[in-house]
Amino acid sequence: MAFTLINARPSPFGRKVAIALREKGLDYDVQYDVPWGDQTCTPQYSPLQQLPILITDAGENIYDSVYILDWLEARYPQPALLPADLDARLAAMQRRLLGERLLEVAQALIFELLRPDPSAPWVERQSRKVEGVQAELERQYTALASQAGRALDLGDIAVATTLLGLEFAMSWGVSPDIAILHWRGTYPALTGAVAGMETRPSFAATVPQPMDVNLQATVA
Repeated sequence: MAFTLINARPSPFGRKVAIALREKGLDYDVQYDVPWGDQTCTPQYSPLQQLPILITDAGENIYDSVYILDWLEARYPQPALLPADLDARLAAMQRRLLGERLLEVAQALIFELLRPDPSAPWVERQSRKVEGVQAELERQYTALASQAGRALDLGDIAVATTLLGLEFAMSWGVSPDIAILHWRGTYPALTGAVAGMETRPSFAATVPQPMDVNLQATVA
């Protein structure tokens, strides 16, 4: 089966799906879209009007990155992106949760800091969440470092695409330079784990690219 992935060039959500497709050896074409643009096609395929969207060659529309990944794992279980062992599977699911929530919290923090008069208490609370998640991921990847040959899983993909996406957003200039989002080097085990993932062909082929977006105007 061949798929069409409707995606946004810098999206960590779409990158998760693209990485999973490549890791599973599934063929796909990419169609880039700008959901807020006048010529967007996104509403035709998703009631959420959000990217990414995966279209099968049978015309089935699969949307929301979390559900797409669950759908792929159910339909194409090999090679598996979740461990068979129950404890390892639950640990991977927890890392996936932490990666996904970290992205949500960091995005909320970025948007708040782009407001003309950001709330200092609110910023402090979200910053504590960011630091707490990163510290927990550092603890977990320190423990995982002893597991030689451990297979990539959906937890790893969620964590890496989030951290790399935030790094890209700051380097691209759409996010303020936020000290607590400079994870590389600050958390050694996490840095090493993500660096290892970056060498995989699935990651190298899905590096985010800029697109026409003005977050400052969106917030305003």
